[in-house]
Amino acid sequence: MKSQPISTCPHCGKAVETAFKFCPACGINLSQNLLDLRLKEVLHCQRRGKNWEAMELLKELAAAYSDDAYIHKLLGNTYFHMGLLDWAIDAYQKALAIDKNYVDAHYDLGVAYYHRARIHDAIAEYQTVLKLDPDYHAAHYRIGLCYHHAGQLNAAIHHLLESTVVTPEYVMAHYHLGVIYYKQGELQKARLSFERVLEEDPHDTSSAKYLSQIQPQLNHKREEGVVAK
Repeated sequence: MKSQPISTCPHCGKAVETAFKFCPACGINLSQNLLDLRLKEVLHCQRRGKNWEAMELLKELAAAYSDDAYIHKLLGNTYFHMGLLDWAIDAYQKALAIDKNYVDAHYDLGVAYYHRARIHDAIAEYQTVLKLDPDYHAAHYRIGLCYHHAGQLNAAIHHLLESTVVTPEYVMAHYHLGVIYYKQGELQKARLSFERVLEEDPHDTSSAKYLSQIQPQLNHKREEGVVAK
């Protein structure tokens, strides 16, 4: 369902033609103010769970403001949350064609690629994010996951550790570090990582399961060390 065109000035309330760029009564720039109102309408639809209406509004805005990278990114986000990954990727790419240094669009495109199982494309986007903003902690976390999936475990550890330095409370980074350390046989490091997760969430069954497997192995190694002496 399409929204009705706004026919009053958002500043003074006077009736205006929708084609006017400026209000003849108060002189404000109608284009930008009307755009802000339409974006508020989009947000209102999303808050009420009316994603299809929000999508239609954003498609109209993307056509009317084709050179606005922010609108294309918002449309991409809407597509993503509706599970329309290929459409989301296309919208993010349009945003980046307008502004190649749009950090959040690169990040969101990386997330869409990741969910589309395009791991190496996702890595490339996160690398761009980190070149533009080295402290973008979520990108460190995400690229760490991608490197893990790609079998590049040392690179994964590097970025997951960076994520925990910037945001120590980012518990999932500790969890994935624990999994990688366990795969590498670094049992002490794995134990510390999983214990860190359980400090935040004592009911995390996956971390508890790993610890139940790690502790007997550590005990066995200690016993072997005693016998060797």
